[in-house]
Amino acid sequence: MILSRGTVLPTEEQSRVLEQLPGWINETLARPPLLPEVTIAACDRLSRRAQDGAFDREIAGLDLDPALKKEQVDTALALLRRESLQAMVDIQLGPAPFAPVTVRPPHHSGAIVKQRRPLGVLLHIAAGNLDGLPAFTVVEGLLAGNINLLKLPSADHGLSIALLRRLVEEEPALADYIYVFDTPSEDVAALRRLADLSDGVVIWGGEGAVSAVRTLAPTGVKLIEWGHRLGFAYVTDRGREEGQLSALAEHIMKTKQLLCSSCQTIFLDTGDMGQLREFAGQFLPLLERAARRWPVRDMGALAQGTLRRYTARLERAAGQGGETILEGDGCSLTLREDRELELSAQFGNPILKCLPRSELLPTLRRSRGVLQTAGLLCAPEERQELTETLLRAGLVRITGAGEMSRGTCTDAHDGEYPLQRYTRVVQWDAMP
Repeated sequence: MILSRGTVLPTEEQSRVLEQLPGWINETLARPPLLPEVTIAACDRLSRRAQDGAFDREIAGLDLDPALKKEQVDTALALLRRESLQAMVDIQLGPAPFAPVTVRPPHHSGAIVKQRRPLGVLLHIAAGNLDGLPAFTVVEGLLAGNINLLKLPSADHGLSIALLRRLVEEEPALADYIYVFDTPSEDVAALRRLADLSDGVVIWGGEGAVSAVRTLAPTGVKLIEWGHRLGFAYVTDRGREEGQLSALAEHIMKTKQLLCSSCQTIFLDTGDMGQLREFAGQFLPLLERAARRWPVRDMGALAQGTLRRYTARLERAAGQGGETILEGDGCSLTLREDRELELSAQFGNPILKCLPRSELLPTLRRSRGVLQTAGLLCAPEERQELTETLLRAGLVRITGAGEMSRGTCTDAHDGEYPLQRYTRVVQWDAMP
């Protein structure tokens, strides 16, 4: 399906919409820029309607853990409330983001007017690992005053079009700023036409997706990458307290390790594999308890995990295995001797490795392109020093054991404010 100027159309209408899109975009750009208040008011009304049950049918169709659905939906709706979006704009762009400011530069005879403006047209190529993300990236583009072209991920199943269509119903003025396409990634010609119309391309995804977009985007179009990142936990000897470890286990099973902020690898502050095995014996029962509370229901993931563990047993029997897998009820721990950050098998199967704090910074620097969130389990008096080391290594979020994937409306994306990246600063000489 397609959403064009507030109307839902069949996919077969894509060519016609793409033919008319350049003219529609130019008409919209000729008007005064869209102000954040228009989007904020519409999103707030939409959130309140959703809270009253307006989207119960769409929400019921989401593939969410029933035990987590209410918490996840309430968190998403809270991000659309007025106070959340206003805080986002105030923090990222300032209280009067698009007001012109006159400055008199040193060693310059005249005055210059500076103003923040929208980038213009944003093409969002969204990932499908988080329900509602495609719609929310469009909301961010709207807050920055842009026209937004959204390419849906294959796993969206209609939620984003439903949300954005309802948003236009709340505020018809937004109709000319939102276009949604279910264009498959294989339709390179259509994607190139969308990229040709854009001033910036917002890409959510891994290196493969980012590389593909680089070949599509014309020279001069701004690429705004929100790539895949790897989260990890770092545990000191004084941080091996059951409450902290239980919170980490709950986080792993609740997120199924599918988010960029999820814990993939658990590093222990030691160089002794014997201590790592001892830690595994302490942590596995806690992970099993969390797995019983938040079981994996994806049959494909369960089958893949079973095959991976069977393959590892065969490799060990043949003397080829370089890892030890401790199987638990609905989960597992993989112990490896190297010290590199890596993606786990996910779905409750974290990797355990030794990493003495003396080697923390140089080791993590080798993974600096994918660093984002670290869950720090340590004594209070260790936290400041370790936090500083992690930040110097390139991390952008340091949290407690259970808060690795807990976000707020004030958060940056991978260390940068999106609304700043979705705007530009212009200037002109002030009238004498």
